[in-house]
Amino acid sequence: MDKHRKEHRDRLVTLSFVSVLLILIYGPGAPWFIGADRFLFDQFATHVRNAPLENGLIVSINPSNKSADEVTAEYGRVLQVFKEHNVERIIISQAPGMDSAAELPGWAAALSSGVPVFVPSDHRLADVATTTGILSLQPDSDDVLRRSRLWHLQGGIMSPSLPLSVALHDQDYATDSRISESDVAIYLTNYNPVDRLSAEEILAPDFQGSQLAGKTVFLDAEPPLVGAAAMLPSRQFVTRSEITATLLANIEQEQTVIAPTWVRALDWLVPALLAIVALLFLPGRKRRDIVLVVTVVVVTLLVIEAMFLLIGRVRLDLGRPVIILFGIGILSWWLAGGVKKASVNAFKRGSDFLTAGRLEPAFAEFRRCELNEPLATVMYKLSLAFEQQAKPERAEAVLQWMKRTHSSTGSLSKFTLRPKNGIPQRLGRYVIEKRIGKGAMGAVYLARDPRINRAVALKVIPIEKEFEDEELEEARLRFFREAESAGRLTHPNIITVYDCGEDKHLAYIAMEYLQGISLTTFTDPKKLLAPKKALELCARTAEGLDYAHNQGVIHRDIKPANILYSLRSDMLKISDFGVARLTDNNRTKTGIVLGTPMYMSPEQLNAEDLTGHSDLFSLGVTLYELLVGEVPFKASNIAVLMTRITTEDPAPVSNRRPGIPPSVDAVLFKALAKRPEKRFANGGEMAIALRNCAKYAS
Repeated sequence: MDKHRKEHRDRLVTLSFVSVLLILIYGPGAPWFIGADRFLFDQFATHVRNAPLENGLIVSINPSNKSADEVTAEYGRVLQVFKEHNVERIIISQAPGMDSAAELPGWAAALSSGVPVFVPSDHRLADVATTTGILSLQPDSDDVLRRSRLWHLQGGIMSPSLPLSVALHDQDYATDSRISESDVAIYLTNYNPVDRLSAEEILAPDFQGSQLAGKTVFLDAEPPLVGAAAMLPSRQFVTRSEITATLLANIEQEQTVIAPTWVRALDWLVPALLAIVALLFLPGRKRRDIVLVVTVVVVTLLVIEAMFLLIGRVRLDLGRPVIILFGIGILSWWLAGGVKKASVNAFKRGSDFLTAGRLEPAFAEFRRCELNEPLATVMYKLSLAFEQQAKPERAEAVLQWMKRTHSSTGSLSKFTLRPKNGIPQRLGRYVIEKRIGKGAMGAVYLARDPRINRAVALKVIPIEKEFEDEELEEARLRFFREAESAGRLTHPNIITVYDCGEDKHLAYIAMEYLQGISLTTFTDPKKLLAPKKALELCARTAEGLDYAHNQGVIHRDIKPANILYSLRSDMLKISDFGVARLTDNNRTKTGIVLGTPMYMSPEQLNAEDLTGHSDLFSLGVTLYELLVGEVPFKASNIAVLMTRITTEDPAPVSNRRPGIPPSVDAVLFKALAKRPEKRFANGGEMAIALRNCAKYAS
């Protein structure tokens, strides 16, 4: 499908999805989705700074094991102490239970003279109290008290809440301008504890009454926690007195959390704007860009809500807009996967055509793929294939396409010729830059193909020095045959072989150049990878081996030195396919046996016919070393080592290092089985087992 047509289709799909989502979230489904707004508010509400009520004190009467008359009498004695010691005001948030027809002569005398006493307007004592107010606790559907009304319509008259009534009774109180903007409600966040005493302490003979002078005293019929009447957004359980004290402190100290009318307008405007912006910018983008945009916008929304609440003390609900943005992002991410899937399918078809020698269909399929480095790699192999078929004009067309690709991605490096002492300046058509490694049979150089300025890693083997005359021709044939087999491998976890040849008595293989390091770096006990990372890297290696084995290619020399890893790009690739076979008949001279026998399988040491199971055994040894910093089989000489590899079981690794789950022992035991048929059936099965272990590793 044409890119513009697909982008247009994606926008229509996204528009339909957003329309349905907005109607659902702010319409019939609001009761289910409003929990997102509440969740975000609760997370930030815990951190709102609330100053406690100045000169506040809560006195609680414990009604346990007391009759109603005893509780009432205790109320009276406590009230008398309050008045004798000149408290500023008394707030009875929870008065004792009374019959609606009860006589109140004693209470009338206690409440109507001297210190002002405030009681809830729905209690019998409201008839004789100085001032009353409505104390209505209406939690949300999740039983959390977040909102308190300042005014209530009662009998056709607007009556103040109890905290507001207390504040308005003070002649020095100037009405907070923020309250007039709050749409007759304020919001609770957290409770900053007020000093608390028990009635027993107040009535004790040795009590210092001076502690009460000038205090705003709350009289509560329940002790803390036991008498909790509600839960705040901060998940604190509070009594009616603690709720009243918090609201009164917020009102008098002008620290109320409000939701002005313009904020309510934003609650509707923000999701609509987000939907429009997401609709314009997300469809048609790459998945990485979609994730980045959604992440940035979500973080921005969270910061905005936090700043409104923590600094401006304004409640702005952005939970549902975040859900909308996530929904659009997930849909756009899924739609973007269609492009990638089509590109992957085209790449697979092109690779199959290239393997079958059908070059023109391969070229057509590759040109439908997204421009990236793996595509440039196979296109380079395609140009060489055109040259081999004596079609230089088609090879040139491929090269021109590659130049356009790399000029847009910026992945080609420009090299200049710099001769080095002791290093050949050129092998075949490749210009050598510098040596980047050395192996048992030769060296590895960084070189470039001057035709396209492409960096390559050149594996060079002095084949005439390594083999005697009677073996030279056979080794040369084997070298090119194995290099050709390796050149058919196209997998993200395998170094791609571009070309091979012989020049100046040196055999060479031109391979993909990866700017990374070998896993040998991480076998040092002081530089071990995290177990989870080591398991993941070996799982990728197993997947690469599974692909190679399915193509009929066995590596024969899997070890940390032949597994390259780029920390920067998190890319892993197996190297040296096509080289190990060359050493099979030349072990003593090249030092291969003396250098890496600890990674070899029992059948490889016994010179038996090898299958892919041998590579899996070597990968098991590699994983063991990456986890604990040493190989499972060690000895001072080759004979003892071969005996241990072929007869002994490895020691478990889970008890040697924290973070390694016991399941790794089972995987290693199976990978290092002495008989090939008892190991994993293939690399794919081993990769699955390793990733299952990684879920429980740290």
